[in-house]
Order: sequence, then structure tokens, then C-alpha cells
Amino acid sequence: MPLSPLHRVELAENLLSLVSNPPEKDFPLHSIARKTGPDGRELVHSELVIAGKRARAQFPLAARYPVHFVKSYHPWTFHGDLRIEFENSRAAAQILGTPEPIGFDRNSFRAMFLPGKPLSKISPFTGVEPPERCLDIAQRAHPAVLIGLWQLASDVFEQVEKLHAHRFYHGDLELHNVVICTRPIQSFLIDFEGSERAFAGPDEAWVRYRARDLFELSRLAIYLQSGLGRQPGPLAQRSLQDLPALFRNPSTFLARLDVADRRAVGG
Repeated sequence: MPLSPLHRVELAENLLSLVSNPPEKDFPLHSIARKTGPDGRELVHSELVIAGKRARAQFPLAARYPVHFVKSYHPWTFHGDLRIEFENSRAAAQILGTPEPIGFDRNSFRAMFLPGKPLSKISPFTGVEPPERCLDIAQRAHPAVLIGLWQLASDVFEQVEKLHAHRFYHGDLELHNVVICTRPIQSFLIDFEGSERAFAGPDEAWVRYRARDLFELSRLAIYLQSGLGRQPGPLAQRSLQDLPALFRNPSTFLARLDVADRRAVGG
């Protein structure tokens, strides 16, 4: 069963009939995330579904990819304009050559499901405070782990640069909004609800937005280089350029990079 032009999933035999003969409403397969308010009421519910007849009639891509992701906002919640999220997601997909979103209505957003994990769950540095502790984690990590993460981070950086070349900023590019799939190995940017296409504001503002998009990625690049040594290429150059703005004590990180450089050449 295709999830997207790139991904497939095997369904249990008892579910195949729901694909070929769907019910009126969506059939939920798996809850991915829930967000509740202070009073315990559910605000947002994200799940994997088999699209029902109504969704397939409303959204052509839901008929082609009936197993997909739905993010639903409950009617009493305040949320942004889902049309903007849809249009931004579609524009980003066209720039990056990744699966396009499926559709939206008043309280829900549909997208092709990406079978992977957030980069935040793959990185050993997530949630570690203070940031200086990440230097020791990088030093102890197996080089193969750091090399693999560097390749993923470089791929994500390339995608962000493609968006930025169109004056398109993401607006919420934290590592949990990068999904890493393993078959094929590829990274995907998600959650474009706070993004803006063809930003036409002043250059000073654009520099700030661009730096905000790259903040977490640049931090990750510094952590990885503190274990591997300084690397060539645009991600390394950008992270080193931004280092003074990434940490309160940049000299600590520069010193550890020097140590990693010497260790990498056997010094």
C-alpha cells in the first residue's frame, strides 16, 4: 500500500477491505500525538488513518494514498489558517521534490505519512543541559554515529538552503520537525504552519529569520565537530560563522574543536 511516491506500508489482511471498500468516515489506525489544554481537554489529535469515502471524494490525493496522516484541531481551539499551512507545505514540497500535502478543511490538515523518526529522537544531544555537556557526549560517541548524524545534518542544511534561496523560511525548524526515514534513507522537513514564502521584508529581518531557521542545526553541527574535528563544506562554515551567537561561552566550544582537530590527525 503506497504511503507516498517514495514509501509503502504492509497492511493486515483484515484492513485491506477498508481500503477497497471504505466507510463513510476515516478509520483510525494509530494515534501519533495528542495535545491537551490545562483543563485536560484535547486540543490537537494527530493520527494515521484509512481515508473514508468523504475524504476521498473531497481530496483526490486521499484516494491515491488512502493511508495517510491527519492532524485535527478540536472546534473550540484557536489555531492558525490551515490554508496557509497547506499552501506553504505544498510550495516547500515543490521546491524540495518531496511528497506534497493531501488537503485541509476548517479543522484538519492531511499529509502523506512519512514512516520515520524525528531527528530530535536520533540525536544523543537532545534535551541535554547545559550545552557544554554535549561536548563530552560527542567525545565518547562512536565515530560512526557522529559521521551518520553529520551526513543527515548536511542533507537537512542543503534543503533549508534551497528554501532560503526562494526567500522561504520555515519559522519553526527545530529538530523534531525533521523526519528521518530509513527506506530510502532521506530527511524531510515538516510542519510549515509558521513559515512564509517569498519573504519580501527588509534584509535585516531576513537575516534574523534565516539564522533562526538554522539555530538548532548549527548547534548540532558544532556538537558533531567537537567529536569529529572541523569538517569541510557549507554546514561547517555556517556553524562556525554563527558559533558566537549559538552559545553563552563560545570559547569553550572553540577550544574543544581545537582538541578534536588535533585528535583527528593523531596529535
